[in-house]
Amino acid sequence: MKPYFKYSGFIVLFIIFQSCNTLYNIRVIDIEVVEPAQILFPSGTKNIAVKYNNSNVSYNLNFAEYFEDSQIKTDSTNLDSIASEIYFESFFNYLNEQNIFDSITVLPKNYYSNVFFIDSLIKKTKTESDSIIPNYPETKKNEFKIYSELVNNQSTKTPITTKVIDPEFGLYSKEILKKIADLTNADMLLSLDFFATTDGEFCITEELMGYQIVIVPVLWNFYDLKKINLQYFYNQIDTLAWNSSGSTINQLKKGLPPRYDAILNASEISGNKFANFLTPHWIKVQRMYYHSGQIEMKKTDQLVKEGKWLEAAAIWKANINNPNKNIAAKSMFNLSLACEIEGDIESAVEWVVMSYHIFEQKNEVHAANCTDYIRILSQRKQDIKYIELQMNSKVSTTPTEE
Repeated sequence: MKPYFKYSGFIVLFIIFQSCNTLYNIRVIDIEVVEPAQILFPSGTKNIAVKYNNSNVSYNLNFAEYFEDSQIKTDSTNLDSIASEIYFESFFNYLNEQNIFDSITVLPKNYYSNVFFIDSLIKKTKTESDSIIPNYPETKKNEFKIYSELVNNQSTKTPITTKVIDPEFGLYSKEILKKIADLTNADMLLSLDFFATTDGEFCITEELMGYQIVIVPVLWNFYDLKKINLQYFYNQIDTLAWNSSGSTINQLKKGLPPRYDAILNASEISGNKFANFLTPHWIKVQRMYYHSGQIEMKKTDQLVKEGKWLEAAAIWKANINNPNKNIAAKSMFNLSLACEIEGDIESAVEWVVMSYHIFEQKNEVHAANCTDYIRILSQRKQDIKYIELQMNSKVSTTPTEE
């Protein structure tokens, strides 16, 4: 029995020791921070033009097929044409609401109906049925060369016109871009050059689950209208899914949206998402702070819930020299969070570094909490620099309301 009591005693001592380490007592809250746009426009970009220039507007056999479980079906309607316009409108409306640019000019839409695209860098083959595959190194400047093959094979109808793809400007030319620049006085042109959807519905009775999946591939080209060049392109590919549950095929299908609704809804969401990608935007993130059983420190839990960060900070600041090192370390760490909330990232870094040095590596849990938060704050500093470039304004974070 002796070994048993020795082992039990060790467990008791371990539990007592852990209970003394109050740096395990944490709370997690949600706050909102501004995330920078994922594309940084050239400096001085204040006015932009946007254009619906979808080369895939005609009925396209490449994207008319869809799945219903193991069956491949063909849609006889040109649903993608409707979806592309919904996508563009969703994109423009969201972008316009953000007030990032001084002006956004919407150019007249282009509809490429039964157009055959020719790559100007290679010669057209003798037979109309042969695919025209651009032989251009990695298409570094013009991604549309890849998509043109999909568009050229779009239907059985005889093309009415041909369109030469410019090796530098894609569906545009230098002269056309100059005209757009003169007409709009815009700094940049954002051109939606390709849009499509592909989809499928899958009901798996073994899993009692149904799935409706829509994939939305889109190509945007960005033109600098001051320098008259193609600045960059972006391939957006979004996958949106719905699911249902049930014990029969009918139940599974009933729980899924109609195909028509799913495609249009996915297109609207995708357009909104891309505009969000181009602008600074709020995102919800989680942050931790330390809870304390000390009478005065307990009050801060309620103050944090109510968003009264300055009042909570006053209590924490009064305890940074507390003879109890745990309370002092907690107070400094929590002050760091309060500073981030108020937009003072420099002070936030200073407080968390001071908190770390109370114990350094003697308390591994606290050291890990501090180093992780220092990393987060370093990224926030970098993000704010980008955001200030994009918005020309100071940015702070605010907590979400509970």
